[in-house]
Amino acid sequence: MNINTVDLNLFLVFRAIYATRSVTLAGDRIGMTQSAVSNALKRLRERFDDPLFVRTPSGMVPTAVAKKLIEPIEEGLAKLNQAIDQTRNFEPGSSNQLFRIAINDIGQLVFMPRLLAVARTVAPRVRFETIEVAPANCRPLLVDGLADLAIGSWEPMGSSIYQQRLFEESYVALLSSAHPLKAAKIEMREYLAAQHIVYRPSGASNDALQTTLSDLDVLTQRNVVLTAAHSLGLSAIVANSNLLLSVPHRLALAMAHAREDLRIAHLPFAVPPFPIRQQWHEQCHSDAGHQWLRRLVFENFNALP
Repeated sequence: MNINTVDLNLFLVFRAIYATRSVTLAGDRIGMTQSAVSNALKRLRERFDDPLFVRTPSGMVPTAVAKKLIEPIEEGLAKLNQAIDQTRNFEPGSSNQLFRIAINDIGQLVFMPRLLAVARTVAPRVRFETIEVAPANCRPLLVDGLADLAIGSWEPMGSSIYQQRLFEESYVALLSSAHPLKAAKIEMREYLAAQHIVYRPSGASNDALQTTLSDLDVLTQRNVVLTAAHSLGLSAIVANSNLLLSVPHRLALAMAHAREDLRIAHLPFAVPPFPIRQQWHEQCHSDAGHQWLRRLVFENFNALP
């Protein structure tokens, strides 16, 4: 028998007849007419080439074949109900669900420590996996179900992808506490005279800084000592040098919070704010667990200063 050709509703009828020993009572239990139950039983008999239930004065008595079928059918229906319930209900305290988040290393440093800390208090068994991905490859990950959520400065990813704005971000300067520049705001001549680290992550947020410097016609005037693709180790490099690092404000805050030998200063120009969003595919939209995750992200990061 090919399961692909079987109407799964027939198993509901089978279970109901087995439990009630009556076609009429089975119909009452599952909301079907007696004739509909009789028709379903006829189809079951044809599928299994067995009477399944024999009419007797004491009711519909299951055959040996029916007795062998009832346990796997009960287990299968229970697992199916459980799977359906999991999409409707999510119990953070007991769930061990794995959530895959597409995020670059800026986001991992800014989002994940707080997200993990909050999640562990209410959902200690829930697991996370971060996926670093280039902007062009993020949408396919969501569409194919390889990522449940994308967080970052990526532009809206088009049809079938939901989005929610979390906050707007801009740029500041991060420098050593011992740096010769001591003012809260750096002057343009000081900025251009300084030695720089250029941080180019996989996300698109760096475009805002590059565009601003290009519009000011100073992009090529910076003295760039180091171009870094990742944030790992940057805070130590800045803290132990006179190099200046222009980075998103929340990344600077995360780095400065971890070290007392770093400070933040205002840049001599304004980088237009750019939105940070969480985005997800429509296949995850109604799932209770995914809704819980998105709500947790929004509540903890929406419009944070």
